[in-house]
Amino acid sequence: MGILEYWRFDETGEHHGARLAGDRLVGNRYVPIPIDPLPGDILQGHSLALNLLLRWEQRRLGWHDPATGWHITTLVSALDRADRAEARADRAEAARIRERDRADRAEARANRQQAQIRQMQERIRQLEARNGSPPDSE
Repeated sequence: MGILEYWRFDETGEHHGARLAGDRLVGNRYVPIPIDPLPGDILQGHSLALNLLLRWEQRRLGWHDPATGWHITTLVSALDRADRAEARADRAEAARIRERDRADRAEARANRQQAQIRQMQERIRQLEARNGSPPDSE
């Protein structure tokens, strides 16, 4: 059929004998594409047809720029990143709400204490007025 290269991705390696494998058309036959093991249980091969590095990392396939090594964002990785950012924002908002609630409770407690102080001061004035002023302290 003239397909220049094809790749296989097998999470366990049980079905195709490897987790990442590729073959390239050379003349009229396919030859295996070299797969390099990288630190961290990462497998990587270079696609000449795409001019990309294909990496099998953390049970996922990713594409990387061979010049920079940078990951090329896919819809799945962009959605994952957006989900993580949304979760961080949700946690920050929940923390902000908890802090606001804590501040509101502290303010309400302070207001109650101030009201109690005012009531006590008023009661002291009433008692002093009824009984006369207290003697001066020596």
